[in-house]
Formats: sequence, C-alpha cells, structure tokens
Amino acid sequence: MKTLIIYKSETGFTQRYAEMIEHRTSDSTLVELKKLKKKDIKEADLIFYGGPIHNNVIKGLSKFLKYHKLFDGKDIFIFGVGLEPASSDKRENVINANGLSFYHVRLYLLTGGLDFTKMSKFKKKIISLGLKAAAQKGDLPMNADPSQLSSLLDRRIDMVSSDQIEKMMNVYNLVVAKRMN
Repeated sequence: MKTLIIYKSETGFTQRYAEMIEHRTSDSTLVELKKLKKKDIKEADLIFYGGPIHNNVIKGLSKFLKYHKLFDGKDIFIFGVGLEPASSDKRENVINANGLSFYHVRLYLLTGGLDFTKMSKFKKKIISLGLKAAAQKGDLPMNADPSQLSSLLDRRIDMVSSDQIEKMMNVYNLVVAKRMN
C-alpha cells in the first residue's frame, strides 16, 4: 500500500510535519507540491496534503484538488498548519474557505509557527504595519508590548510538535488496517 505525502511550505513548519508523517508511514513518498506529477497520485493508495493556512485558506490546496478525479478509491488526509489554535469554528471556516464540503477528505488543523526571518521584506512591512495599527487600537497580538513590536519581526515562533499529528496518524493506521483486511 503506497502512501503519498504532498506539501507546500513557505517557512518550513509544514515541511517538518510532512517529514514526521513520512517517518511514521510505510512505503511512503514525500513530494513538494511544485514537483507533484499526475502519476504520483495515480500510484498512491493513501494521500496526505499539507500546506500553511493564510486567512483560512490552505495554500496550494486548490492546485492539489484539481487532481480530484484521480481520488476514487483513495483515502485523503489534509492538514493545514497555522498559528491559530484548532477549534470547531476555525475548522468550519477552513472547510468553507477551501470548498472542502464538496470533497470526501479528512481535515486536520495543526499548530505550526511563524518565522519572520524567512519572510520577504514586503511581507515583513505588511505585518509591521498591521502590528502598529493593532498597537494604536490597543489590540496587540500575544499581549505584546508596543516597544517590542520591531523585535517581533526578527523572531521565530515554533510550536511544531509530533503530538499534533497523533490523531491523524491513529486514523491513518485504522485506515491501513481496514484496507489490509
């Protein structure tokens, strides 16, 4: 039984989760979304797709879902990686923003991180402006002190943990066991 793990990662957090999944699956192949080939999907029995979440949209997911006609008979696991903690509201927002109600997939929301050091100057500037606007409103993220705002842009916040994938891997193992019977 072949497992395909596809990911899109901008700052490395999603890639780390994809690598953790690869280490916990048998007969698996890890491939970056930009290197994905149609034959990779055709040859797989179980497929994981992971990408970073921005404004409830899982980056690269729409490109992956263009292959949906090849999904028949396959089990699909989708994981989105972001800073916001998983909740039923967040899950519903991600499902709606990505049109996932039209597909039979399993969705998992994982806490990743934020690495300002790997962001472009443009993204840093946008975030900096947003933080300054939040400071002026008195609505700062993570209870930050206004004097600390500029130092936030030189930091790395990392909350990746193998505990985050436990539920997904338990379901994966159940699916594999069921397919083997």
